[in-house]
Amino acid sequence: MKKAGANSIHSVVQKGKNFLKGSNQAEVEHLTQSLKEKEDLLGRTLAEFDNYKKRVAKEGEVSAKAVVQEVLLGILGVLDSFDRAFQSEFLRADPQVYQGVRSIYRQLQQLLEQHGITYFESIGQMFNPDFHEAVGTEPTHKFNEGVISKETQRGYVWEGKVLRHAKVLVVDNSKASLSLDEMA
Repeated sequence: MKKAGANSIHSVVQKGKNFLKGSNQAEVEHLTQSLKEKEDLLGRTLAEFDNYKKRVAKEGEVSAKAVVQEVLLGILGVLDSFDRAFQSEFLRADPQVYQGVRSIYRQLQQLLEQHGITYFESIGQMFNPDFHEAVGTEPTHKFNEGVISKETQRGYVWEGKVLRHAKVLVVDNSKASLSLDEMA
């Protein structure tokens, strides 16, 4: 009987161990699942934070570029003023002043070119709304229909994109008759 009693105690202890082992297993599985959920949450949070940092950096770059673009457009306005000044008879009356102003103008153009800002030719080119803003039309036989005959304001490109559209006059012979001088 001793043997049966010992087996019986051993059996109860084994059952107890199995019970504890089973409940520990369930707890381990629960904790493992909870840990996986927390790891997933941490991974998503880190990914969201990384995306946030990238978005803020890009917004900063876009904002800084917009400020630079505004400054560049202001400088182009100064170049336009130089262009108008060169048309003035008053400026041409004094060759030394004219040459000094011309020198400053060239320095400004060189500075812009060093930073990738260049103007593009429009006269004689087909009108392209990606590069040109039509401010009017004029009849002439010097160019074909739709070709730019005059440029009232230069257009500029910066980093492969139009910084400022050229303001132009486009040939339109449909509404006017030309004088004999224009036909020659």
